[in-house]
Amino acid sequence: MAYDLPFLDHSTQRRLNRQVSSLARDAGHITDLLARFTANARREGGHLAHDANGYAHDFADEAWHQGATAAKVLGKQALRAGRAVGKDPVPAVVAVAGLACLMALVTSAGNSSRRRR
Repeated sequence: MAYDLPFLDHSTQRRLNRQVSSLARDAGHITDLLARFTANARREGGHLAHDANGYAHDFADEAWHQGATAAKVLGKQALRAGRAVGKDPVPAVVAVAGLACLMALVTSAGNSSRRRR
């Protein structure tokens, strides 16, 4: 599903679409991995494997549902953020600058504590 976001340039829209699609694929991969786990548990046999199969299947279903929900929420949040940045980019610039300053402080604090030893 593609959205037309007139306040973002075409390449930014494509990048955002790829990121949301990637999240959806990752959720699908988790489901596939859990399905393989379920199949392996089924092959192992026994009562314990049967219980694990049920739990893994339930877990896989829930993971798939949560992944799809998260992808939808992230898509909506990305649209809202894009609109907000399109209307007034100053808060976004300030937030990025603040994050950069925080990261510089954190990384420099870690380096100075290593030098003292």
